[in-house]
Amino acid sequence: MVNKIYTYLNQVGFLIVGLFALYLLNPLNKGFLIGYVLPAFIFIKASLVKKNLDLDFTLLLLLSVIYGLFYILDPVDGMQFVLIYSLFPPTFYLLGKFMSNPIKDDHTVFYLLFFASALFSLPAVLSVYLNFAEGGFVQADRSIPYIWTGESLSATVMGAYLTLNMCIPALLIVGRKSIPLLIKIGMAILFILSLVCALRLGSRTQLSIFLLTSIIAVGYMLKRQTAKENAVLLFFLVVAVGLILNKVSFDLNADWLSSFASRMDGGRADVASGGGRTERWVKSFENMFTKPLGWDVNEFGYSHNLWLDVLRAGGIIPFLLLVIYSIRSFNQIRKIIKTNEHLFINGFILIYGLAFLLIFMVEPIFEGIFSLFVLFCFFKGVINKYSEIKSS
Repeated sequence: MVNKIYTYLNQVGFLIVGLFALYLLNPLNKGFLIGYVLPAFIFIKASLVKKNLDLDFTLLLLLSVIYGLFYILDPVDGMQFVLIYSLFPPTFYLLGKFMSNPIKDDHTVFYLLFFASALFSLPAVLSVYLNFAEGGFVQADRSIPYIWTGESLSATVMGAYLTLNMCIPALLIVGRKSIPLLIKIGMAILFILSLVCALRLGSRTQLSIFLLTSIIAVGYMLKRQTAKENAVLLFFLVVAVGLILNKVSFDLNADWLSSFASRMDGGRADVASGGGRTERWVKSFENMFTKPLGWDVNEFGYSHNLWLDVLRAGGIIPFLLLVIYSIRSFNQIRKIIKTNEHLFINGFILIYGLAFLLIFMVEPIFEGIFSLFVLFCFFKGVINKYSEIKSS
């Protein structure tokens, strides 16, 4: 396995892999500077770029440039935001295709995307645990100082970094036979650390992603396994759930659930409306027709939806481009799962795609955590190239 990893890194280029890793880790909150450097390394390989240009790249480029231009009049960070929004999505989509090009083994797709998501989450996990060291679980403020800057980030932003880690139980279910034991242990540890972080942040979104992806994973495997394998899977799940319920107290008055319990104080109505999100979605749809060029965030705050917040900030054109790209993306995921024969990789792609969709539905991604959308573009580049390789 070590030899395979070395061969792969050598083919892609240690420098490009290192720069990508630094972007994900975002040292000193300056990871965006790496995003400026990577396009140079990618576009130097003109023949490779030409081979990988497609409609997805064109849609991303149009979306990114048009949306980015809305920041050109910003007197403080205008040009910085123009470059970030314009360059990063199409560049990281091409990077995903480029880093998939040497892949000869199906499992390399899993390792590439999983380790990328793990690195992406690391600063948030460390930030939350440093906060534990200072104040423990019982803290009224859900905002957490970011490890690189000390600036407090909202629980919404901090939790978004953990999104793909919440899929780990689902990945362990679909990859029960495919993932090496040592990797499984590492994944389990990372999930436990991330789950504790989600509870400290009081993130209902992250807990929902964990539960929904796990349920989907079980359903996915039940349809594709023998009766004996299904019996074994259900037995282990029942034992695991039984042990957790028997050994762990879920009393909302417990210290370790204090942040999460405070989120439930809003009552059932608040939970049912997604913390007031549904009202914002309705207002956003109304504004689509009355204010097609967008509206000020002060009108009623963020829409808490990827597409509607792009509509609010950039108007109808970027919104339509993003809708087209999104529909195309999830159709591509469906097509890959339908045509590919690899059970684990199909389940893995399905679970990551679902996790991205769930977080995009409820958070203002472009203005809250744009790097998560950039990671989605990388994910799309990887799986599109993987599909091309398998087809050929």
